[in-house]
Amino acid sequence: MCFSAPVSFAASALVSGVGFLALRTVHRPRERLFASIPLLFGIQQAIEGALWLALPLAPNGALVHGLTQAYAFFVGVSWPILIPLSLILIEPRCSRMRAMRLMLGLGLVAAVYTLTVMGFYGFTVHVDNQCLVYGNPAGIWPGMIAVYLVATCGAFFIASDEHLRWIGIANVIGFGVALSFFQLNFPSVWCFFAALISSLIYLYVRQDEPTRTARRESQA
Repeated sequence: MCFSAPVSFAASALVSGVGFLALRTVHRPRERLFASIPLLFGIQQAIEGALWLALPLAPNGALVHGLTQAYAFFVGVSWPILIPLSLILIEPRCSRMRAMRLMLGLGLVAAVYTLTVMGFYGFTVHVDNQCLVYGNPAGIWPGMIAVYLVATCGAFFIASDEHLRWIGIANVIGFGVALSFFQLNFPSVWCFFAALISSLIYLYVRQDEPTRTARRESQA
């Protein structure tokens, strides 16, 4: 996150703990990917914490480069694929699953775009005004930000369970706040918000299946 290594490591510990609880709670294999999202966010936040520690020692070193590419892979490749895929796996209605596959398709586009940029240019990071600022020589096509937002948040709004839709709403609000007030380090801030929001996944998976089914039927 943009503030400091302790903030990143504290966020990592929090959401990783939630992720472990979520994984211990789920009983169906199809729910495990969704339940693992907080744990994966915890790993991502730990990478940023490590970057804070490594940057002052060797800003152009191999460790910083490797950590930066790992962070970029999480942000640009993992999330636009894993989030819609995890929601497809737990969605009970075929019509909504088909719509979610469109979100997954957009996620694959975003992932290929990120991998292409990573392969040709690589991503960089530096500290500016007490912020971790990521970039690459090619820049980011503005339209890809919209594709990425739809890919990572759209499936939540398609889900038949309204609790999942609230997670999507929270993520979109986090996106708006990060873009409006933290433009310099927008990716880092939004991912920090998303990591904390992912803790809501535990509240979802701790409910038993009859409770979820009854709620979906009442919303139909």
